[in-house]
Amino acid sequence: MNQALRSAQREAPISGFALIELAVVVTIIGILAALALPYFKRATQNTLISRLENDLRIYEQTFETYELEFGTMPPSQPTAGLFPIGLEDRLSHKWKYDSPIGGVYRWIYDENSLDDYAYIEILNSADKPITIALSRLIEIDNDLDDGDTTTGKIRFQGLNIQYYVRR
Repeated sequence: MNQALRSAQREAPISGFALIELAVVVTIIGILAALALPYFKRATQNTLISRLENDLRIYEQTFETYELEFGTMPPSQPTAGLFPIGLEDRLSHKWKYDSPIGGVYRWIYDENSLDDYAYIEILNSADKPITIALSRLIEIDNDLDDGDTTTGKIRFQGLNIQYYVRR
């Protein structure tokens, strides 16, 4: 009888996973996650860059519309994060917050200069840093302009980005 009990125990199937099987599965998942992380980061940055490019185009149209209505661009707003005078109800509320890539917007227009320039500047600062690599910023210039960050619509001034509405 004792022997019959032992043979019944031997024939019973063992259920569950061995520790080594679980370790292999966890390792494979970890490797896949490590491989996918750079692609996820790049996709996230692509989304932020697309948002920034779209925001800049919309802001540019808003400033141009203002100029068509009033015959001049709005005066400079040297304080970052504040609406330019006359555009409080025209610009998106996003103007007051960080740009999608970090930094804060401000508006510069100098009607008295010989160049008569006007641009949107994204200010980089210690408390509101631009969080995207220089190589990705150059991609933005390639998308919106000529690919040269010293000429055209997008220019780098130190660690700040200038998007020219008028030059």
